[in-house]
Amino acid sequence: MSISFVAIDFETANSFRGSPCSIGLVKVIDGEPKENYSKIFRPPKGYDNFDSWNVAIHGISSSMVKNEPRFNEIWPEILEFIGDLPLVAHNAGFDLGVLREALTFSNLDWPSVEYVCTMVLGRRAYSIPSYTLPYVAEAAGILWDEENHHDAEYDALIAAKIFLSIANSNELLTIEEVLEKFGIKKGVLSVSNWAGCQSKFVSKWASKSLKISEVEINSDADPDHPLFGKKVVFTGELHSFTRAVAWQEVAKKGGVPRDTMAKDTNILVVGEQTPMKLRPGVNQSRKFEKAALLKANGQQIEVMTERDFLTLLEVSEGTLAEVHFLKQQTD
Repeated sequence: MSISFVAIDFETANSFRGSPCSIGLVKVIDGEPKENYSKIFRPPKGYDNFDSWNVAIHGISSSMVKNEPRFNEIWPEILEFIGDLPLVAHNAGFDLGVLREALTFSNLDWPSVEYVCTMVLGRRAYSIPSYTLPYVAEAAGILWDEENHHDAEYDALIAAKIFLSIANSNELLTIEEVLEKFGIKKGVLSVSNWAGCQSKFVSKWASKSLKISEVEINSDADPDHPLFGKKVVFTGELHSFTRAVAWQEVAKKGGVPRDTMAKDTNILVVGEQTPMKLRPGVNQSRKFEKAALLKANGQQIEVMTERDFLTLLEVSEGTLAEVHFLKQQTD
């Protein structure tokens, strides 16, 4: 097998993607994990506050990194470790978004690299209830340790094993064969541009003709689900699914998807902010700014990342109470 790549995973200090505080890298050479790299560090200056919600997820606090180098100081090490190999990540849209934003706000150039998303690959390879890392790992026959989840090196290793498992079980010898078999386009990052890793096949929900008014709310959804009855708005680009699919997922849980911010909005999900679509001198959308204003005026509105939103979608009956308790403890 001539499959070689570097699996990558980031953890962030807060909801802004450009706030990495931990990285895990696993180098795979000819189908075998050969070398690991793991580091905690301070996020780029000005984006280094630690939110309690993020700390509760990955366990890294500001006190743990106060004497560590900043991201820009270890970037040369990371770049040397990656070399000219492609990257693999689970939900690569998130991790490559973190990389782009962290480099941008550290005044560093983006590298030229290709990448593959094992979440996208998992959707093509398996038919399972969820395509988050634990579910795809289980489908790939990989032993999963929940206690190590959100340790960046561990999650990177699992992503590497998922890719290798899918390749091995289908007797595929190169990354190109894997992509061809499952109809996937590689993601590409260059100094001045990027394109996401995605399936060549369009979801039946991906039609831009779908109007938000046509989405049917599931009135029989679990009333204890954290999205039930909530008015949910999205801003920025989502990487896990299209905006139309996001509306559908909210509606399945009994939530009410909305196109615009209003005084009764409960949740704003923030995807990747494309600089070309923003006003000069700002790094967040008008929806985000309006959410901040509403919150300052006493509105009970929660702003969350795409990853947080995915976590809400995947909440099971058995863990719902635990998630509510954790949220209360970290608010």
